[in-house]
Amino acid sequence: VFGAQMITAIVMPVVLYFSLNENGGAGDGTGWFAFAVIGGGIATLGAVILGLGTKEETSALRENKTETSFKDVFSVLLKNDQLLWVAIAYLIYGLGVNIINNFNLYYFIYVLGDAKQFSFLGVINVIIGLLAVALFPTLTMKFSRRRLFFGSVSVMLIGIILYALAGSSVIMTLFAAGLFALPQPLIFLVVLMTITDTVEYGQLKIGHRDEALVLCVRPLVDKLAGAITGGLIGITAIWVGMTSGATAATITPENLFNFKLVMFAAPFVLILIGAVIYRAKVTLTEAEHARIVEELEDKWHEMNQ
Repeated sequence: VFGAQMITAIVMPVVLYFSLNENGGAGDGTGWFAFAVIGGGIATLGAVILGLGTKEETSALRENKTETSFKDVFSVLLKNDQLLWVAIAYLIYGLGVNIINNFNLYYFIYVLGDAKQFSFLGVINVIIGLLAVALFPTLTMKFSRRRLFFGSVSVMLIGIILYALAGSSVIMTLFAAGLFALPQPLIFLVVLMTITDTVEYGQLKIGHRDEALVLCVRPLVDKLAGAITGGLIGITAIWVGMTSGATAATITPENLFNFKLVMFAAPFVLILIGAVIYRAKVTLTEAEHARIVEELEDKWHEMNQ
């Protein structure tokens, strides 16, 4: 949470600092290249530290596993229906979230006309993101993960509506964008824990443990959603004239309307569809997972008596 939102806070100051031409607040190629070099260096350092510092724990349940080849991947996904439905719901939800998150900077540059204010959104998101993660254990003690998921989605949808109505008000934009971002860490953690629970669900249903496959689904879905929305962002930016040389003053009312349709209306529908699929198809609760683990442990003890 901290690292991802810090990007929002520092991206424009870094880009504009190294840019030879501010280009209406969007920066130029030199500035963006400098940001890429700095970001890539930090990411590489973080990956090295993570790799050197990670140690795998062992347990009896982990011993019951088989090697899964590439051709078995889709078979396992189809057999583990809970994993499949979580992945589908999270993908559709992720498309909606990524569209808004990726368009935030465009909004500040081409609607508000002040890219420097974008850093304040990053600071706000860092604070509320850390707060949301810190509160997650307490919230899950008072509410089920399903209730927390749907409550978070409701807050996000309200945030989208307020964001769409913010217009050129910086304060309203920051408030609405912050409200939209607030539940995202909570939903991420709910989905992550549910996907983790499908490891034992699949082990009981299929007969073997595919932990590596199951746990790679979430980052795979994130990358897929990011790739799809990345292409959509580029196409939309060209369509509505938000390209190099454009400013908030040059964006026509028609292009602004089309931009808001893509940035707000489409994500609203996508997030809502993802939530509906999650509600209808994902039935693996905390209580059900506890029952599955107990059954697996009983079977494991019987096999080793």
